[in-house]
Amino acid sequence: MAAKHIKILKNAKTILLIDWPDKNVPMALLKAGFMVIGYSPDKYTLISYKTEYAEDKLVFNDLEGTPGEVEIVNIFRPEAEHADIIERHVLPLKAKAVWLQPPVTSSKIAKLAKKHDLIFVKGYDIASAAAELSINNGALSTKKDAAIGRTPPN
Repeated sequence: MAAKHIKILKNAKTILLIDWPDKNVPMALLKAGFMVIGYSPDKYTLISYKTEYAEDKLVFNDLEGTPGEVEIVNIFRPEAEHADIIERHVLPLKAKAVWLQPPVTSSKIAKLAKKHDLIFVKGYDIASAAAELSINNGALSTKKDAAIGRTPPN
């Protein structure tokens, strides 16, 4: 039986990143077949990547307005910002899960997640989980791409 965090990823298509520790996080998610949205102060961006001279580079395209619904919001911000993130992003985008990106911790967010009937994940690096999921299910990217009508990244 797969761990809870792996099951959550299997059922997700779109992930919103509220900051991240390094480029490996969005890159691993993209390579696993997820649609990845980033948030920087006052704007959402669709994240993709391209390969130039054998190096993968992230590409950011600003979105007008909000991205629609997302399944997971991954947070790499201080605890003092978590309640605001729940109110401004998680709830309006109808996310089903809140994922704290290590080493971020919070004594309050588990209560907020429970209050809003959200799945709460902590202590697992989402990039490593996505890589594990890709290794264990090579057809994942193709299946997700077909489900949302896009061509898998090269």
